[in-house]
Amino acid sequence: MYECIKSIKEKKLQKIENEVFLVSEKHILKARNGDDYVGLKLKDKSGVIDAKIWNNLLHLKDRFEEGDFIKIKGESNYYNDNWQIIIKDVKKITDNSLNKTDFLPSSNRDREIMKNELFTLINGIKNQSLKKLLLSIFEDKEFLEKFCTAPAAKAMHHAYIGGLLEHTVSVGKLAKEIGEYYMDIDKDLLVSCALLHDIGKVYELDPVTFNYTTQGKLIGHIIIGYTIVQNKIEELKTISEEKKINLLHCILSHHGEYEYGSPKKPKTKEAVLFNLIDVLDSRMQPVLNAQINNNSGWSDMVRIIGKSIYAPNKSNELFK
Repeated sequence: MYECIKSIKEKKLQKIENEVFLVSEKHILKARNGDDYVGLKLKDKSGVIDAKIWNNLLHLKDRFEEGDFIKIKGESNYYNDNWQIIIKDVKKITDNSLNKTDFLPSSNRDREIMKNELFTLINGIKNQSLKKLLLSIFEDKEFLEKFCTAPAAKAMHHAYIGGLLEHTVSVGKLAKEIGEYYMDIDKDLLVSCALLHDIGKVYELDPVTFNYTTQGKLIGHIIIGYTIVQNKIEELKTISEEKKINLLHCILSHHGEYEYGSPKKPKTKEAVLFNLIDVLDSRMQPVLNAQINNNSGWSDMVRIIGKSIYAPNKSNELFK
């Protein structure tokens, strides 16, 4: 149910007749010739797709807004390494029986299993002050519920329900394993940073449209998360000043470079290593989940790396 986007990308479905989507983005844009058109991002259970309304804007553009369900007629085409829908007609749906979560992509992993993995990582922390900090944040039931359902990003990686939990558990496991490989790394600090680095995304991203909230636009998840952790540290008063500064620095610098929105560049061993771990997981998830054309062996463009992926069938000589 509600997997038209998958059919478009895998089966090359061209004619779209009365299919239902959730509008996650709507913009009035200018074409090269100066004419207005509507640019959309539509979602269903199977993913996200771009859509455009070129004609009859006077009658169509005001029929719906972001967050609405719409039923459309149109055609799909392949443009600039990606599938899109050209909408001919659109109607807003007011059926109260429709559930928005039915139109949102979700993690393929069981959230209860991932939640248990999260607490296993926390309980594996030997430093009692850091463990107490982590438990004080993640044992808050209201926060944990939001954290476990939130996406990790608007579009680039883990952009689905449960994506933030999946990404956090993944980088936590990587931090634990890689921290054992390198000498003189504070492994408890590294794993703690992994579990805390993106908690601000609970408030940065809208849980339905995955668009940025006002708080997300004006402050951003790094500073939001930094503030949550700093306030909790001050409340608990159990972490040493040096440990506090090192942990907060890892959170502030996890994007690595100023041009990627990082308030600070990594300047400790743990911060440098965690930045690499975060990049590894955030890039590999969309690469591994890219839709592969069975005939050509090539995917659509993977946005986070700016290129398509070649992944031929495993029966190919490459895998023998």
